[in-house]
Amino acid sequence: MATQLLMAKSPSEAMGLKTADAAFLAGGTEVNRLGSEAAAGAETLISLKRCSGMDHIEKDGDNLRIGAMCTFQKLVESDIVPAYMKEAAHFMASRTKRNMATVGGNIAALRSDSYLLPTLFAVCARLEVLTREGQENICVNSFMEEALSGKEMLITEVIVPLGIKAVSKRYANTAQSHAVLTMSAAVTEKGITMAAAVKNSGIYRFRKLEEALRSGEDMSEDDMIAFFRGAEGLSISDDMFGSVEYKRYLLGVTAYDLSRKLADSGKGV
Repeated sequence: MATQLLMAKSPSEAMGLKTADAAFLAGGTEVNRLGSEAAAGAETLISLKRCSGMDHIEKDGDNLRIGAMCTFQKLVESDIVPAYMKEAAHFMASRTKRNMATVGGNIAALRSDSYLLPTLFAVCARLEVLTREGQENICVNSFMEEALSGKEMLITEVIVPLGIKAVSKRYANTAQSHAVLTMSAAVTEKGITMAAAVKNSGIYRFRKLEEALRSGEDMSEDDMIAFFRGAEGLSISDDMFGSVEYKRYLLGVTAYDLSRKLADSGKGV
């Protein structure tokens, strides 16, 4: 349990204060959550609220740069944020929570019921992160792998592409409940990309399925269900949210639904 609160005035100062027993505090909806592992394991919280220049939303060529301290509500109210990001932000049904929760905080939490990560994986978003060695630009997938390996990083900016089509679907008992599954698919310059967050299981990018779809293989709903039933490297838990068989089935039917939506809509924004 945290017993000390430090107020950083810049991202570099925040990174300098980071230790193994400290956690960054952005909007607080994750760190202050009942049962939060981040709060339970931290003796010190480093607040980012006084770090200026981290809540912007601005165009940069074919991309949009979103400051890590930008709130979910600011995303949904922006005139330049792409529809797919607004859709993901609206998965957080509470406006009160959207006014507090930050983009960077939701990504850094790496929760298996994340609102944003499936979409960010699918659109191949990139992150500007500050490490002890300096600033780095990495893909979201690399961030997750390095964060899980223990590397200290502070997200400063999220970079998402403009002008692409992405669709998502979320399954939960209520709008306020944790999602059993959140899945996203996009049409990028590489072709179809697809990712999902599966509650209590993890966040996945389905590259073998993408390769099959990009090769022109015409996969039926049954084909996709069969793919997920036999997919290797997909560690699905059997819990109160559903059996392994049910979750794999849900992945298959949702992947088919999202791929059909993309095929029907083309590459519109």
